Amino acid sequence: MTDIQIALIRALQEQTAWLEAPAQFFSFLGQPEFYLLVIPALYWCWNPRLGLRLGLLMGISGGINEALKVAFHLPRPYWVSPEVRALGSYPSFGLPSAHAQGAVTFWGLIAADARRRWVLIVAVALIFLVGVSRVALGVHFPIDVIAGWAFGAVILLGFLALEGPVGRRVATLSVFRQVLVAFAGSLALALVSTSALIALGDWQVPASWAAGALERSGQPIHPLDLRDAVTASGLFFGFAAGAAAEHHRGSMCAVGKMSVRLLRYAFGITVTGVIWFGIGFLIPPDPVSAACVLQYLRAAAAGAWVSFGAPAVFSRLNLADRS
Repeated sequence: MTDIQIALIRALQEQTAWLEAPAQFFSFLGQPEFYLLVIPALYWCWNPRLGLRLGLLMGISGGINEALKVAFHLPRPYWVSPEVRALGSYPSFGLPSAHAQGAVTFWGLIAADARRRWVLIVAVALIFLVGVSRVALGVHFPIDVIAGWAFGAVILLGFLALEGPVGRRVATLSVFRQVLVAFAGSLALALVSTSALIALGDWQVPASWAAGALERSGQPIHPLDLRDAVTASGLFFGFAAGAAAEHHRGSMCAVGKMSVRLLRYAFGITVTGVIWFGIGFLIPPDPVSAACVLQYLRAAAAGAWVSFGAPAVFSRLNLADRS
């Protein structure tokens, strides 16, 4: 089955070389950076409720994906086959594809919220193209993408089924208890990945995988590093806790004039970048416990700024226009 999948990847890469540029574009639509640009725009400027739901869902999906990757601990195609060109490089395990899973949860929730046929058609097309782009770039086997779609669908359906009853229960709690619930949820996400890593025991990444990845992409791999899981956990906590506090302050941003929305977004996303990259300079490159703590704090700070800090500043600056 692996040979068949590699043959398919080669066919995409060799017979349709023009696909590289569009593949890179659609792959970006599944990148965490894309979601970090779009979710604040929705939360601050267009649809705060949808932005909140997407922020929480993508944190949950990201944390679960990291745990699944460790649990399956399977390679990417360019790690194991010299016939595959590495048109991208990723240090984590391959199955399930985070891009494919994230595309289903992100675009799927948007389609479910819009409840319009044309939005559903666009969402399905984007989900498909993001998945195919990962195969064309040589960073995923087709089975990785299919698994990502499947897990993404399960997570999305579970979120849609549980967000109502869970949300109503959480809404009855005090702000302090809501923050505690958010922290407990973030720890649960991190614990799932940690448990998957512990379950591997003495298993080590095959030297041939590391050598193959380095030879074909020029980048080392560190698939047993849990930084991405910690990042998802921190973002979930910061965003959820900040949203709980912001909701009770009553300064939630609404639509407003286009000029106000653009100013709001430009200021807010600039500060987000300062927080993200500023704290990032303090994080050591080696996968030590201090790095994980700083990674968590950076993600939590960025999430809290998006959901609480920025709306509070907008309110003070009279940018939270409700007209």
